[in-house]
Amino acid sequence: MITIYEAREGKLTPQTGLPRATDEAVWIDLLNPTTEEEHIIEQALGIDVPTREELQEIEASSRLYQEDGAFFMTATLVFKGGGSEAQITPATFILVGNRLLTVRYAEPGAFAFFLTRCNRQELDLNRGCMVLIGLLEAVVDRLADFIEQIQGQVEHLSRSVFKKRDPALKRQHRYDVVLQDIGHEGEVVSKVRESCYSLGRLLTYLAYAVNERKEGKIVSSRVRAAVRDVNSLTDHATFLSGKIVFLLDATLGMIQIQQNDIIKIFSVAAVVFLPPTLIASIYGMNFHDMPELGWVLGYPVALGMMVLFAILPYLYFKHKGWL
Repeated sequence: MITIYEAREGKLTPQTGLPRATDEAVWIDLLNPTTEEEHIIEQALGIDVPTREELQEIEASSRLYQEDGAFFMTATLVFKGGGSEAQITPATFILVGNRLLTVRYAEPGAFAFFLTRCNRQELDLNRGCMVLIGLLEAVVDRLADFIEQIQGQVEHLSRSVFKKRDPALKRQHRYDVVLQDIGHEGEVVSKVRESCYSLGRLLTYLAYAVNERKEGKIVSSRVRAAVRDVNSLTDHATFLSGKIVFLLDATLGMIQIQQNDIIKIFSVAAVVFLPPTLIASIYGMNFHDMPELGWVLGYPVALGMMVLFAILPYLYFKHKGWL
Protein backbone atom coordinates (compact mmCIF):
# COMPACT_ATOMS: atom_id res chain seq x y z
CA MET A 1 0.00 0.00 0.00
CA ILE A 2 1.31 3.44 -0.95
CA THR A 3 0.47 6.45 1.20
CA ILE A 4 1.82 9.86 0.18
CA TYR A 5 1.74 12.75 2.63
CA GLU A 6 1.90 16.32 1.37
CA ALA A 7 2.99 19.35 3.38
CA ARG A 8 0.19 21.89 3.29
CA GLU A 9 0.03 24.87 5.64
CA GLY A 10 2.60 23.28 7.91
CA LYS A 11 0.66 20.02 8.24
CA LEU A 12 0.96 16.53 6.77
CA THR A 13 -2.06 15.66 4.68
CA PRO A 14 -2.45 12.23 2.99
CA GLN A 15 -3.21 12.22 -0.71
CA THR A 16 -6.46 10.85 -2.04
CA GLY A 17 -6.94 8.90 -5.22
CA LEU A 18 -4.03 7.57 -7.24
CA PRO A 19 -0.59 8.20 -5.63
CA ARG A 20 1.36 11.01 -7.28
CA ALA A 21 4.86 12.26 -6.44
CA THR A 22 3.92 15.95 -6.46
CA ASP A 23 6.16 18.83 -5.40
CA GLU A 24 4.33 19.03 -2.07
CA ALA A 25 4.88 15.33 -1.33
CA VAL A 26 7.43 15.06 1.50
CA TRP A 27 6.76 11.57 2.83
CA ILE A 28 5.99 8.41 0.83
CA ASP A 29 5.13 5.45 3.03
CA LEU A 30 5.21 1.92 1.58
CA LEU A 31 3.42 -0.63 3.76
CA ASN A 32 3.67 -4.23 2.53
CA PRO A 33 4.31 -2.98 -1.02
CA THR A 34 3.73 -5.21 -4.00
CA THR A 35 6.21 -5.50 -6.86
CA GLU A 36 4.05 -3.19 -8.95
CA GLU A 37 3.92 -0.55 -6.22
CA GLU A 38 7.70 -0.72 -5.78
CA HIS A 39 8.11 -0.22 -9.54
CA ILE A 40 5.85 2.86 -9.46
CA ILE A 41 7.92 4.51 -6.72
CA GLU A 42 11.20 3.56 -8.38
CA GLN A 43 10.05 5.22 -11.61
CA ALA A 44 8.88 8.33 -9.75
CA LEU A 45 11.98 8.82 -7.57
CA GLY A 46 14.64 7.25 -9.75
CA ILE A 47 15.98 4.95 -7.03
CA ASP A 48 16.03 1.22 -6.35
CA VAL A 49 13.59 0.36 -3.53
CA PRO A 50 15.05 -2.46 -1.35
CA THR A 51 13.09 -5.69 -1.20
CA ARG A 52 11.94 -7.45 1.95
CA GLU A 53 14.86 -9.88 1.79
CA GLU A 54 17.32 -6.99 1.50
CA LEU A 55 15.80 -5.31 4.57
CA GLN A 56 16.58 -8.37 6.69
CA GLU A 57 20.30 -8.40 5.91
CA ILE A 58 22.43 -7.71 8.96
CA GLU A 59 25.56 -6.35 7.32
CA ALA A 60 26.08 -2.66 8.08
CA SER A 61 26.98 -2.02 4.44
CA SER A 62 23.58 -3.38 3.40
CA ARG A 63 21.65 -1.35 5.95
CA LEU A 64 23.40 2.03 5.77
CA TYR A 65 24.61 3.28 2.41
CA GLN A 66 24.37 6.06 -0.15
CA GLU A 67 23.31 5.47 -3.76
CA ASP A 68 22.45 7.89 -6.56
CA GLY A 69 22.38 10.80 -4.12
CA ALA A 70 19.90 9.04 -1.80
CA PHE A 71 20.71 7.91 1.73
CA PHE A 72 19.40 4.45 2.66
CA MET A 73 19.02 3.63 6.37
CA THR A 74 17.50 0.45 7.81
CA ALA A 75 16.78 -0.18 11.50
CA THR A 76 15.12 -2.93 13.50
CA LEU A 77 12.00 -1.68 15.27
CA VAL A 78 10.27 -3.40 18.17
CA PHE A 79 6.47 -3.32 18.33
CA LYS A 80 3.54 -5.17 19.82
CA GLY A 81 2.20 -7.74 17.40
CA GLY A 82 -0.70 -10.13 17.69
CA GLY A 83 -1.57 -11.02 21.26
CA SER A 84 0.43 -8.03 22.57
CA GLU A 85 3.65 -9.98 22.12
CA ALA A 86 6.81 -7.99 21.41
CA GLN A 87 8.05 -8.49 17.87
CA ILE A 88 10.76 -6.93 15.74
CA THR A 89 10.63 -5.83 12.12
CA PRO A 90 13.06 -4.08 9.78
CA ALA A 91 12.11 -0.65 8.44
CA THR A 92 13.97 1.37 5.83
CA PHE A 93 14.16 5.16 5.75
CA ILE A 94 15.36 6.73 2.50
CA LEU A 95 16.19 10.39 2.10
CA VAL A 96 15.98 11.27 -1.58
CA GLY A 97 16.03 14.97 -2.38
CA ASN A 98 13.46 16.74 -0.26
CA ARG A 99 11.40 13.59 0.26
CA LEU A 100 11.38 10.79 2.78
CA LEU A 101 10.54 7.27 1.65
CA THR A 102 9.78 4.59 4.24
CA VAL A 103 9.50 0.89 3.43
CA ARG A 104 8.06 -1.46 6.07
CA TYR A 105 6.25 -4.77 6.35
CA ALA A 106 4.59 -4.28 9.73
CA GLU A 107 2.73 -1.52 11.54
CA PRO A 108 4.79 -0.31 14.52
CA GLY A 109 2.86 2.03 16.77
CA ALA A 110 5.49 4.75 16.36
CA PHE A 111 4.24 5.60 12.86
CA ALA A 112 0.65 6.17 13.99
CA PHE A 113 1.94 7.97 17.10
CA PHE A 114 3.98 10.35 14.95
CA LEU A 115 1.02 11.09 12.66
CA THR A 116 -1.21 11.97 15.61
CA ARG A 117 1.23 14.40 17.18
CA CYS A 118 3.15 15.89 14.23
CA ASN A 119 0.37 18.31 13.30
CA ARG A 120 0.01 19.45 16.92
CA GLN A 121 3.62 20.57 17.27
CA GLU A 122 5.56 23.33 15.63
CA LEU A 123 7.60 21.26 13.20
CA ASP A 124 8.98 22.14 9.81
CA LEU A 125 7.14 19.46 7.85
CA ASN A 126 8.09 20.91 4.46
CA ARG A 127 11.36 18.95 4.46
CA GLY A 128 11.70 15.20 4.33
CA CYS A 129 14.68 15.30 6.67
CA MET A 130 12.62 16.97 9.42
CA VAL A 131 9.84 14.43 8.91
CA LEU A 132 12.42 11.67 9.33
CA ILE A 133 13.77 13.15 12.54
CA GLY A 134 10.29 13.55 13.96
CA LEU A 135 9.48 9.96 13.02
CA LEU A 136 12.68 8.66 14.61
CA GLU A 137 11.95 10.65 17.78
CA ALA A 138 8.56 8.91 17.92
CA VAL A 139 10.32 5.55 17.51
CA VAL A 140 12.64 6.42 20.41
CA ASP A 141 9.67 7.45 22.55
CA ARG A 142 7.93 4.14 21.90
CA LEU A 143 11.15 2.31 22.67
CA ALA A 144 11.33 4.12 26.00
CA ASP A 145 7.76 2.98 26.74
CA PHE A 146 8.81 -0.62 26.10
CA ILE A 147 11.73 -0.27 28.50
CA GLU A 148 9.48 1.24 31.18
CA GLN A 149 7.10 -1.71 30.86
CA ILE A 150 9.99 -4.16 31.11
CA GLN A 151 11.28 -2.38 34.20
CA GLY A 152 7.87 -2.71 35.86
CA GLN A 153 7.72 -6.40 35.04
CA VAL A 154 11.27 -6.96 36.32
CA GLU A 155 10.44 -5.25 39.62
CA HIS A 156 7.34 -7.43 39.94
CA LEU A 157 9.43 -10.55 39.28
CA SER A 158 11.99 -9.42 41.85
CA ARG A 159 9.28 -9.18 44.49
CA SER A 160 7.94 -12.59 43.47
CA VAL A 161 11.36 -14.21 43.88
CA PHE A 162 12.48 -12.65 47.16
CA LYS A 163 9.29 -11.98 49.14
CA LYS A 164 8.14 -14.30 51.94
CA ARG A 165 5.73 -16.89 50.62
CA ASP A 166 2.81 -18.86 51.88
CA PRO A 167 4.18 -22.35 52.65
CA ALA A 168 0.79 -23.83 51.76
CA LEU A 169 1.38 -23.03 48.09
CA LYS A 170 3.06 -25.48 45.78
CA ARG A 171 6.54 -24.06 45.60
CA GLN A 172 7.77 -25.99 42.58
CA HIS A 173 4.78 -24.92 40.51
CA ARG A 174 5.22 -21.31 41.62
CA TYR A 175 8.89 -21.17 40.63
CA ASP A 176 8.11 -22.83 37.30
CA VAL A 177 5.80 -19.91 36.54
CA VAL A 178 8.45 -17.40 37.66
CA LEU A 179 11.03 -19.05 35.41
CA GLN A 180 8.66 -18.77 32.45
CA ASP A 181 8.06 -15.07 33.19
CA ILE A 182 11.79 -14.41 33.53
CA GLY A 183 12.43 -16.14 30.21
CA HIS A 184 9.72 -14.07 28.53
CA GLU A 185 11.10 -10.78 29.85
CA GLY A 186 14.60 -11.82 28.85
CA GLU A 187 13.41 -12.39 25.29
CA VAL A 188 11.64 -9.01 25.20
CA VAL A 189 14.67 -7.11 26.53
CA SER A 190 16.91 -8.83 23.98
CA LYS A 191 14.65 -7.53 21.19
CA VAL A 192 14.69 -4.06 22.72
CA ARG A 193 18.49 -4.09 22.91
CA GLU A 194 18.69 -5.18 19.27
CA SER A 195 16.42 -2.28 18.32
CA CYS A 196 18.51 0.15 20.41
CA TYR A 197 21.74 -0.91 18.75
CA SER A 198 20.30 -0.66 15.24
CA LEU A 199 18.77 2.75 15.95
CA GLY A 200 22.08 3.95 17.36
CA ARG A 201 23.87 2.95 14.17
CA LEU A 202 21.16 4.55 12.04
CA LEU A 203 21.31 7.85 13.92
CA THR A 204 25.09 7.92 13.71
CA TYR A 205 24.84 7.49 9.95
CA LEU A 206 22.03 10.07 9.81
CA ALA A 207 24.34 12.59 11.49
CA TYR A 208 26.78 12.01 8.64
CA ALA A 209 23.99 12.32 6.04
CA VAL A 210 22.73 15.56 7.60
CA ASN A 211 26.23 17.00 7.42
CA GLU A 212 26.60 15.93 3.79
CA ARG A 213 23.21 17.41 2.87
CA LYS A 214 24.00 20.62 4.80
CA GLU A 215 20.67 20.56 6.61
CA GLY A 216 21.74 23.11 9.23
CA LYS A 217 22.56 23.29 12.92
CA ILE A 218 18.99 22.77 14.15
CA VAL A 219 18.72 19.44 12.38
CA SER A 220 22.18 18.38 13.57
CA SER A 221 21.36 19.24 17.18
CA ARG A 222 18.15 17.20 17.10
CA VAL A 223 20.01 14.23 15.66
CA ARG A 224 22.64 14.49 18.41
CA ALA A 225 19.88 14.66 21.02
CA ALA A 226 18.29 11.52 19.57
CA VAL A 227 21.67 9.77 19.66
CA ARG A 228 22.04 10.63 23.36
CA ASP A 229 18.53 9.35 24.07
CA VAL A 230 19.18 6.05 22.32
CA ASN A 231 22.51 5.60 24.12
CA SER A 232 20.74 6.19 27.42
CA LEU A 233 18.03 3.67 26.54
CA THR A 234 20.69 1.16 25.49
CA ASP A 235 22.43 1.48 28.86
CA HIS A 236 19.08 1.07 30.64
CA ALA A 237 18.21 -2.01 28.59
CA THR A 238 21.64 -3.49 29.34
CA PHE A 239 21.07 -2.90 33.06
CA LEU A 240 17.67 -4.64 32.87
CA SER A 241 19.24 -7.53 30.99
CA GLY A 242 21.79 -7.96 33.77
CA LYS A 243 19.05 -7.81 36.41
CA ILE A 244 17.05 -10.47 34.58
CA VAL A 245 20.12 -12.73 34.56
CA PHE A 246 20.50 -12.09 38.30
CA LEU A 247 16.83 -13.01 38.90
CA LEU A 248 17.29 -16.17 36.84
CA ASP A 249 20.31 -17.20 38.93
CA ALA A 250 18.46 -16.34 42.15
CA THR A 251 15.40 -18.38 41.14
CA LEU A 252 17.53 -21.38 40.23
CA GLY A 253 19.28 -20.98 43.60
CA MET A 254 15.92 -20.93 45.41
CA ILE A 255 14.88 -24.10 43.62
CA GLN A 256 18.16 -25.76 44.57
CA ILE A 257 17.70 -24.74 48.22
CA GLN A 258 14.22 -26.27 48.21
CA GLN A 259 15.55 -29.48 46.71
CA ASN A 260 18.27 -29.59 49.38
CA ASP A 261 15.62 -29.11 52.07
CA ILE A 262 13.65 -32.06 50.69
CA ILE A 263 16.76 -34.24 50.59
CA LYS A 264 17.61 -33.17 54.16
CA ILE A 265 14.14 -34.17 55.37
CA PHE A 266 14.52 -37.63 53.88
CA SER A 267 18.00 -37.97 55.37
CA VAL A 268 16.82 -36.98 58.85
CA ALA A 269 13.82 -39.30 58.56
CA ALA A 270 16.15 -42.17 57.64
CA VAL A 271 18.37 -41.49 60.68
CA VAL A 272 15.36 -41.12 63.02
CA PHE A 273 13.80 -44.41 61.95
CA LEU A 274 17.06 -46.35 61.79
CA PRO A 275 17.30 -47.27 65.54
CA PRO A 276 13.63 -48.38 65.81
CA THR A 277 14.10 -50.44 62.65
CA LEU A 278 17.21 -52.05 64.13
CA ILE A 279 15.44 -52.93 67.38
CA ALA A 280 12.43 -54.31 65.52
CA SER A 281 14.74 -56.37 63.30
CA ILE A 282 16.55 -57.88 66.28
CA TYR A 283 13.38 -58.97 68.03
CA GLY A 284 11.82 -60.09 64.80
CA MET A 285 14.37 -62.89 64.29
CA ASN A 286 12.42 -65.32 66.64
CA PHE A 287 15.40 -67.41 67.76
CA HIS A 288 14.50 -70.06 70.38
CA ASP A 289 17.06 -68.91 72.97
CA MET A 290 16.08 -65.24 73.10
CA PRO A 291 15.19 -64.68 76.81
CA GLU A 292 13.18 -61.51 76.09
CA LEU A 293 10.64 -63.51 74.09
CA GLY A 294 9.27 -65.02 77.28
CA TRP A 295 9.46 -61.84 79.28
CA VAL A 296 6.11 -60.29 80.19
CA LEU A 297 7.44 -56.73 79.85
CA GLY A 298 9.44 -57.48 76.70
CA TYR A 299 6.89 -56.06 74.26
CA PRO A 300 6.29 -52.71 76.01
CA VAL A 301 10.01 -52.31 76.70
CA ALA A 302 10.81 -52.89 73.00
CA LEU A 303 8.20 -50.32 71.94
CA GLY A 304 9.55 -47.83 74.46
CA MET A 305 13.08 -48.32 73.17
CA MET A 306 11.88 -47.72 69.62
CA VAL A 307 10.14 -44.46 70.58
CA LEU A 308 13.06 -43.32 72.73
CA PHE A 309 15.73 -43.92 70.11
CA ALA A 310 13.53 -42.21 67.50
CA ILE A 311 13.06 -39.09 69.67
CA LEU A 312 16.70 -38.73 70.70
CA PRO A 313 18.10 -38.17 67.15
CA TYR A 314 15.26 -35.76 66.42
CA LEU A 315 16.03 -33.70 69.54
CA TYR A 316 19.73 -33.73 68.69
CA PHE A 317 19.10 -32.43 65.16
CA LYS A 318 16.73 -29.82 66.54
CA HIS A 319 19.35 -28.66 69.05
CA LYS A 320 21.97 -28.33 66.29
CA GLY A 321 19.56 -26.27 64.15
CA TRP A 322 19.54 -28.77 61.30
CA LEU A 323 15.73 -28.82 61.22
